[in-house]
Amino acid sequence: MEAMTQHTVLFCLGTSLSLPLLSAMLSLVVRERYAWIVSVTSPFLMFVAAVTAVFVSVSTWNEPSLQFNCAWFQLGEIGVRAGVLLNNHTRIMLIVVTTVSALVHIYSTGYMAGDHGLRKYFSALGFFTFAMLLLCVADNFMLIFFAWELVGFSSYLLIGHWSEKPEAAAAAKKAFIFNRFGDAGFLIGMLLIAISRNTFDINALSLVQSHNILDTAAALCIFCGVIGKSAQFPLLTWLPDAMEGPTPVSALIHAATMVAAGIFLIVRVHFIFTPEALNVVVVFGALTALMAALSACVQHDLKKILAYSTISQLGLMVTAAGVGDPSAAMLHLFTHAFFKACLFLGAGSIIHAVHHAQSKSLTHFDVQDVRNLGGLRRDMPFTAIAFLIAGASLAGLPFFSGFLSKDAILSAVFNWTNGGTWQYLILINTLIVSMLTVIYMFRLFWNVFMGEFRGAAELDIHEAPMVMRGPIAVLMICSIWLIVSFSPIHFDGWLYSGLNTTAPHNTIIVIVSALWVLLSLLLAYSFRNKTLQSEFLFRSFYLDRVYSATIIKGTSYLSQLTTKTDVRWIDGGIHLLAYVQVTVANLIGWFDRFIVDGIVNLFAWLANGIGAFIRSFQEGKIQLYVFWSSIAIVIFLIWTLF
Repeated sequence: MEAMTQHTVLFCLGTSLSLPLLSAMLSLVVRERYAWIVSVTSPFLMFVAAVTAVFVSVSTWNEPSLQFNCAWFQLGEIGVRAGVLLNNHTRIMLIVVTTVSALVHIYSTGYMAGDHGLRKYFSALGFFTFAMLLLCVADNFMLIFFAWELVGFSSYLLIGHWSEKPEAAAAAKKAFIFNRFGDAGFLIGMLLIAISRNTFDINALSLVQSHNILDTAAALCIFCGVIGKSAQFPLLTWLPDAMEGPTPVSALIHAATMVAAGIFLIVRVHFIFTPEALNVVVVFGALTALMAALSACVQHDLKKILAYSTISQLGLMVTAAGVGDPSAAMLHLFTHAFFKACLFLGAGSIIHAVHHAQSKSLTHFDVQDVRNLGGLRRDMPFTAIAFLIAGASLAGLPFFSGFLSKDAILSAVFNWTNGGTWQYLILINTLIVSMLTVIYMFRLFWNVFMGEFRGAAELDIHEAPMVMRGPIAVLMICSIWLIVSFSPIHFDGWLYSGLNTTAPHNTIIVIVSALWVLLSLLLAYSFRNKTLQSEFLFRSFYLDRVYSATIIKGTSYLSQLTTKTDVRWIDGGIHLLAYVQVTVANLIGWFDRFIVDGIVNLFAWLANGIGAFIRSFQEGKIQLYVFWSSIAIVIFLIWTLF
């Protein structure tokens, strides 16, 4: 590239990064009485950032990687440099993060209108976007980890935006604590890499190919970070609880930030993972995908169904990365971002409309419980169409983007199986998860939009305002196949070929995928009026109870034990030592005051008395002279006579 072009690229990257941060800062300095200004400036700045990011990504697509960095600090013998790395993976994330964030910002101006914490909300939203963008373009592990923690902190602020609600505050703390477990592993893995490779630079690490025990340990530790951030088994229960936050926040977390960070990390550093580590990744991804899909089938909360759906789809992405095709994982991350954001914003429109209508009546019911909804296709036809298209893409129906990305994952898993029994189990698991996805999405759409409204017949429900429908329309369009490939049946289009130049294509897999989805659709239709109930699945396999009975109670017992040890033994020992020291000091003080000082004072008193006695002989009083003379004579006589 020419120098001017490189400068232009760097300028565009800087603009895309700085505008969300500027939005966050401006949102804080605006006074509360002028909070409406934030609803204008924040979406505008994010829109400019999105246009800039799309421009630089499309303009440099398929061009060689670009890296810009400078010296940051010295860590022992390791010189840490801070910089950005621009390749096709980064370009995809720039498009996804900025586009979805800009649409969420615009949507939020309608959804969050009148909220008492509008400035705080848009500030956290902008900072969240900045942190995710920094994570995506960072060229070394140290900077990635720095941005990784900022993403976690931002999500804590947004999930707990309505902190006056105990559920929201608890959900924010749960998400933060669960991620700390994973982040601890990530930090250890990063340090192991620094020890073995003597660098944090990702480009430099990719040039060194070595597969030893230390590399496997480092890869598994890094995968712990992915487990926490992308809500994989066993740390998956924080994500459904995070639905206590505002719905636009849920859309951003599930589509373009937070959970996407873990998938992007495993794709970005896939070269570090040894075959042994990848086998572990496959198992965890497949298990998570199945568990979450089963749980989604029995949920009643509108947002929680979508939350478990996200966990399941993330499990499929992890599975794809584990079988050795991170490009398939990246492709599904790209398509999932748009149709999942569309679904969440559509859910937000439903909640917003029904709650608004409910507030005008005397009725009250849970507007997020799908059992209380139904028939909304008549009152909210636009939302119904958008939900249908995005849901079809999530279910993997032909002619939608989700069909192509799931086909890529299925092809990757199929090509990975080489006769091993457990490998075929992974393939079967992937097919089952695909079928369950169709079932719970069909069930969700049927309960919400078909039939008759089951909440309250007198409610007057209307579509959301245009400022909320506009972003949904854009995301709905992005859910069709053209965003991935010009061919509706071949996933190896312009996007996938830019990630994997040796894309394997199998026509049989395409046919099998299409037939399997249609079969799943027929099965889902047969279950449309049946209520699936399972307390075991509804409670996420009782994972929270397991954590409560083991980790929480164990931690509580350990904290009580350490408290008792500290108070009774450590503090008791210190207090005993202090008492002994004080007692000894008092004894020494008494001995000094009454014995040492007493003897000295006694001699002084005696000397003073003797001196006074002798001095009395010379005081000039005749009576005393006579008296002492008489005494002296008497003593002399006694001495001589006796």
